[in-house]
Amino acid sequence: MKTILLSLLLIALLPVHAEETLTLEEAWRTALRDNPNEAATRARFEQALARARLARGAYHPQLEATGNAARVSFSDRAQELNPLLEDSAEQFEAALRATWLIWDGGARRSRLNAALSAADAAEASLEEIRMDLLANVGRAFTSAQLARENVRISTADAEFQNRQLQDIRRREAAGAASRADRLNFDIRRLAAENSAVTAKANYDTAMAALTALLGLDADHPLPAPAPVDPDAPAHGAPAYADAWLEARTQLPALMRAESQVRAARANVDVERGAYRPTLAAFGDVSATRTEDPAFSGEDFGNTVGLQIAWDLWDGGQRRARTREAQWALDEAGAGARAIELQAQSQLANAITAYTAAVRSEEITRETLELTRENRDLVEAAFRAGQESLLRLNEAQRDYTTAESRAVQARLTREQAWIDLQRAKGSLILP
Repeated sequence: MKTILLSLLLIALLPVHAEETLTLEEAWRTALRDNPNEAATRARFEQALARARLARGAYHPQLEATGNAARVSFSDRAQELNPLLEDSAEQFEAALRATWLIWDGGARRSRLNAALSAADAAEASLEEIRMDLLANVGRAFTSAQLARENVRISTADAEFQNRQLQDIRRREAAGAASRADRLNFDIRRLAAENSAVTAKANYDTAMAALTALLGLDADHPLPAPAPVDPDAPAHGAPAYADAWLEARTQLPALMRAESQVRAARANVDVERGAYRPTLAAFGDVSATRTEDPAFSGEDFGNTVGLQIAWDLWDGGQRRARTREAQWALDEAGAGARAIELQAQSQLANAITAYTAAVRSEEITRETLELTRENRDLVEAAFRAGQESLLRLNEAQRDYTTAESRAVQARLTREQAWIDLQRAKGSLILP
């Protein structure tokens, strides 16, 4: 009865049924839809687009309409100078003014270029954060898969030990086995059940992390991750030169760094534009009337003109701002180079890790087959009285360890492939 209850306990520790599983692609799509970091990054990108539209607005003329009404009380002195003035009067004014900046030394164009480059950098940051999110979701997903598989492996180990326990009890009753033999399998069964409890706790922890990455509340019911497919074929590892050529044209970190360099260069041009004169056209139509606001065509006058302004000396402020912008450009260039070197290193490491993961998976799968065959042979020989209890324990331990390592190697290869795509900048959903 105790054995049956413990078996039921192990079954209860298992995650939800297989038909209620969550695929990695479904998890990715949920994260991109619901993760708050995605929404925050999208908002920053929209802000950058708005600043670009703001900079583009400087090319258009500005139109302003004004109007005011006032009651003026004249001073005694003013009335002495003009006896026709009354004590007070009501004045009404209306005006429509237009200004158009024709040339500002190229600063306007440079501001627009800087804003457009900043928008490109924000877009690249959006893609970069998206890829980081997908990679983190993949890591949490494979961690949950591994924990779930470890629950299964520990449960299978407990069932194996329980079968041996039942057999050894019958043999003990017949006088063909000792109490020490029975205690051996009892202890190992309990150890396997304890491993299942630990694996279930690890599974719950991984699922909690995955739920947070998906942007869901902690109490949101989330299906278990899809079972591991041990027969999924491995992709071939790319050559570094080909992978770098691909990464060089699409890796968001590099695109962001290049956009930041362009924005910094444009900011230098903005400051240099302050050394040049500006030319603007202006015009207005205005009217002033006393006593009442009933304006007529006779009340309006107009002004049209061109204005040129040239700031010849400002105490060295322009030069200081230009130098500051130049140093900012140098900083952006050095930062871009550092990001490029880091990207090269990460790509080389990702290729190495994936290649090693593929080979490790091959070795662990072969080891698993050998340990399974060995365990089955030793078990049969033990039942026939041809092998020792110590040898059976060793064979079962080797098999359980090999199975756990095989699953881990399979998921390590899966995560290494995700990391490789991230390093190349191609970790995107179709």
